[in-house]
Amino acid sequence: MACGRRTDKLRTILIKKNNMIESTRLLLTAFEERDWKAVHEYASRGDILIYEMWGPNTIAQTQAFIENAIIAGQATPRILYEFAIFSKKEKKLIGGCSFKKDVKNPTKGTIGYVINPAYWNQGYATEAARTLLRYVRHDLNIHHIEATCDTENIASQKVLEKCGFQQTGRVNDHLNIKGRKRDTFLYALSQNPDAHVC
Repeated sequence: MACGRRTDKLRTILIKKNNMIESTRLLLTAFEERDWKAVHEYASRGDILIYEMWGPNTIAQTQAFIENAIIAGQATPRILYEFAIFSKKEKKLIGGCSFKKDVKNPTKGTIGYVINPAYWNQGYATEAARTLLRYVRHDLNIHHIEATCDTENIASQKVLEKCGFQQTGRVNDHLNIKGRKRDTFLYALSQNPDAHVC
């Protein structure tokens, strides 16, 4: 029953024209060059990127990210799907999310997401991730979806769990990030097309 209520609240409508995906409160769209300033608001924040391999960005690095996201969206075959997350209420870009196909196995891939801290604790990351997952499963027909997460990043772990991901392993001393050894949790989503993506 609880999952059914979430389905009603977060049911997504895929809008194929204009390369846009809509959920209750959000629009996921392709990045445009003019988006760099909104992206840089969070991409330049070293204090919120402590769990990420990238950042804090310079202006040039943020602009390069936008350019690469646009190029990736035009590639054939397409491997990387980068989406800007827009809040309908705020009428503003508040973050980004992505799906990257496995180069060796295009039927599987990984997701990622980031939200401007000004909009944390409002469920936007979970809603964006669920919306992206529905698109990946139903439009791209991919059901083997994975994610990774810093063992210290509790907020991101909760987002993944709310989306139905299950922890499948742990890699100690996995990466060197910003002067520390990172331990990483591995996650996978059920291959049942309808499981938890609601």
